[in-house]
Amino acid sequence: MPRACDLRRMSLTEFVKDQTVRERMNETFPNQGDQAQESIKAEWQTNHYTLIGTAFDYLARFWLRRNTPEAHSRPWVAETSLELAEEHFPEVAGDVRDAIDRAKDEREEYLDTGTVTRPLVESALDLARIDGIYRGGRPPQDLGEYDEGDIVDCIHLLEVLDGRNVLNGDEVHLNPAFGLASTFVGGADADAILDGTFIDLKTTGKATFKADYWRQLVGYLVLADAHDTLYKTGIYDQAGLAGDPEFQPLPTIHTFGVYFARHGELSTVSADLVYEADGYREFRSWFVETALDEYEVFDKGIRNAVLSVI
Repeated sequence: MPRACDLRRMSLTEFVKDQTVRERMNETFPNQGDQAQESIKAEWQTNHYTLIGTAFDYLARFWLRRNTPEAHSRPWVAETSLELAEEHFPEVAGDVRDAIDRAKDEREEYLDTGTVTRPLVESALDLARIDGIYRGGRPPQDLGEYDEGDIVDCIHLLEVLDGRNVLNGDEVHLNPAFGLASTFVGGADADAILDGTFIDLKTTGKATFKADYWRQLVGYLVLADAHDTLYKTGIYDQAGLAGDPEFQPLPTIHTFGVYFARHGELSTVSADLVYEADGYREFRSWFVETALDEYEVFDKGIRNAVLSVI
């Protein structure tokens, strides 16, 4: 049986949980997110909270790609997990590759027909399990096994999304990352940017815009701004990265918030609450420098070049 190994990635999620970072963010940017007002429209069917959350992330991105005229996408986390599996868990790499290939076929059929099928949902559940290689350093043990409640839950969540117009838009960036700024915190990728709105997808049954959701989104805004600054000041040109799609600028962020998938409601606030806040520039510099000190991902020359413009 394949065992877990030390592949776990430090991330923005972990960084903003640090007590010093958490307290500084709470002080500078008090949580101003609003809870959902709608009642729950899709009740939990199982207690597989993480699995369903990640599977719905995939399904919602498929939905956004089909329903948004202009969609920009990056490789799946599952595809990165496959690369890790080939290196560290070769005994499961074939099954992982087959599951990803199947998921791509099911996605293409969905994009073509708009029909939510059981195989599509099964594939999203397998992709969620495969993500665990990258996120937690553990290979999946149960590819191809499905709880009927999980299937029903995912279908209900998609029905809620399909019946609302809150995620309709013209241009979407799926699973966006932040160029070099992603590496400041060991890794960072978000769910979606829809017409200038940063969206975090949540399948929680609670309607609360929790403080950790808020801090995560504020962190995304800071990284997006840092990425934009590095691009504009020519750091990527100097490093020979400017032509790489991973280092292209993101759209201007106007709002940010949480899509409460079980309620079918998008709760957003203005990005000005962060970008125009007193002390924002000082906070951005502190945030980046603290992250660079914590993760030590760059040599001294690159570190100093980044800090000179942030």
